[in-house]
Amino acid sequence: MNRTEMEHNLNLVIEDFNNRIDSGNEDLIQNAMWATYPHLKEVKKTPNFRINLLTVNERIRLHANMQRWMK
Repeated sequence: MNRTEMEHNLNLVIEDFNNRIDSGNEDLIQNAMWATYPHLKEVKKTPNFRINLLTVNERIRLHANMQRWMK
């Protein structure tokens, strides 16, 4: 996997997280806040708006790869 694929997969996670929050379904919101948000908030961007891959932990990386597989 290269950097472009990893950034794409992480953007899929962000998009999925935003969709869950906007859905209004309380169960989906609670699940996203419990499972995804603590790891997603640690991901930082560089000044040129690229994702700093050093801030991506194992759990959010696996979640990102799963999102790509599910699409």
